[in-house]
Amino acid sequence: MKTLTKTLFYTVFAAVLLTSSAMTSLAANTIKIETIKNNFNKIWVGGNVKIILTQSENEGVFVDENFNADKTFVTSKGQTLYVNSMADGQVTIKVSVKDLQRIEAAGSSVVVTSNNFDVKYLQVFLSQSAKAKVSAITGSLYTVVNDDAKLKMSGSANEHTLLASNMKNIKFGDFVSLKTNRQGSPSLPADQLAGIAK
Repeated sequence: MKTLTKTLFYTVFAAVLLTSSAMTSLAANTIKIETIKNNFNKIWVGGNVKIILTQSENEGVFVDENFNADKTFVTSKGQTLYVNSMADGQVTIKVSVKDLQRIEAAGSSVVVTSNNFDVKYLQVFLSQSAKAKVSAITGSLYTVVNDDAKLKMSGSANEHTLLASNMKNIKFGDFVSLKTNRQGSPSLPADQLAGIAK
C-alpha cells in the first residue's frame, strides 16, 4: 500500500511539474510588441499572415520568438493596426483588443476570432484570397466579400448588410440576423436568403 501511495504521489508531482514547465515555456515563447499603441479598433491585414483576435481588457499584439520584423510589417496609425507579411510561411500574430469595429483582409491572410466578440458595430471587408472566421454579437454588421475571399460567420446581429461577389464563399450557418439587406448584386433566391436571415 505504501509503494502504491508513493508511486501515485510521484506521478502526480511529475505531472504538475511538467504542466508548469509547459506553461512557462508557452508564456516565454510569446512576445508583446511594445511599440504598438493599444487604442486601435480597426485591423488591416495583408500577405501571408494569420491573425487570431481575442476580445480582452488587456490589449496588445503578440508574436512568437521566431518573428522576423524584416519580412512582417506591424504598425498602428490612428485607430488602425496594420499587418502585412512577405514571409514564405504563414506568420501567426495574436491580437487582443477591447472594441473591434472593422476587419479588412486581403492577399492570402486569415483572420479568426478566438472568442465571441460583443461589439456595437462590426464591418468585415475581405478581398483576393483572404479568409475570415468571425464570431460576434453585434447591433449592426456590414460585410463585403469580393474575389475568392471566404467568410464564415457565427453569432447574431440586429441588422446585417451584405455585399458579396460569390455567395458560395460565405457561410452563415451559425449566424442569426433580425434584418438582412443584400446590396450591390442580384437578389438572392429565397432559400439562400432564408439561410442568411435565420
